Amino acid sequence: MKYLLLLLTIIVPTIAWSQSSGDILAYIEKYKMIALDQERQYGVPASITLAQGILESGAGRSGLTRNSNNHFGIKAMGGWNGAVYHAWDDEPQKSRFRVYSNAAESFRDHSLFLRNNGRYRSLFSKSVYDYRGWAIGLQKAGYATAKNYASALIGFIDSYRLYAINGGVKLRAGSTVVITRTARQGSKPTFDAACVQADDEESEEQQTVTRAVRRWVVDINDVRCTVLYPGMTLSSIAMKYDIPKQDLLDFNEITSENSLSEGDIVYLDKKKKKFTGAQDFYRVKSGDTLYDIAQQFGIRLSSLAKMNDTDIFTTLKEGTKIKLK
Repeated sequence: MKYLLLLLTIIVPTIAWSQSSGDILAYIEKYKMIALDQERQYGVPASITLAQGILESGAGRSGLTRNSNNHFGIKAMGGWNGAVYHAWDDEPQKSRFRVYSNAAESFRDHSLFLRNNGRYRSLFSKSVYDYRGWAIGLQKAGYATAKNYASALIGFIDSYRLYAINGGVKLRAGSTVVITRTARQGSKPTFDAACVQADDEESEEQQTVTRAVRRWVVDINDVRCTVLYPGMTLSSIAMKYDIPKQDLLDFNEITSENSLSEGDIVYLDKKKKKFTGAQDFYRVKSGDTLYDIAQQFGIRLSSLAKMNDTDIFTTLKEGTKIKLK
């Protein structure tokens, strides 16, 4: 589904439903010292911890995080004896998630989860500056089901210069991390130039994340919605907003989450029967489908088809005027 977004940042003054660049920057500033402390204690790169926190918690905006201080979506399994919070994810009933007294407890539990789990053991032989190796290793070890999870982590790290938090550098894809001088107290390590990418040179992963974050939306047609960020799945969105996955499929009028692509709008409530904004018509562009237009304007597909005396499978001609109300 590829469509032009005309209503990209319609801001609701009371509640933000998806993370903006500002939310992400605030999250980094708030938790970077905790992430660095975890790196010193347990060897998990601060850049990786922050990128995972941004992705898993919606930069701290998810319902799960706000209600349980759970920043990494860790479930209440493995002998957990603490409090439990119930939220939807990919299961037919609500799942049990761990509740923490504060964010620091959640960050520490995340570090211990990686440190004490055999499937992630090989990661700890990598340098804390090798965020690319860590991201790829996490995906290979099955940390998340999203096929693009590693590239999403790398994209957030590159976009928000998380690599610099521990004195690291932006890494060139496919190169081996080579440190020519080890960091001493009060100094930074020196890296071989062959593995370094210039800060102002965008990586492919960075470009993908930048495009998605720019599409930040909080509602369209008075219907709350979010964007499918890189590294996320419909199950991730179900967990963040505590909405059954089947409801999300219904709201977006699809039968499988495979129909969604990075950067697509995902509605969190049922769409309206007509557009309530000022625009009365939409002029069809090359490649548009009726479904694309329905998603773009927050209108139910069947209602849009009825308004235009057509069916939902009609092939649209470029330049055709489509009624929105």
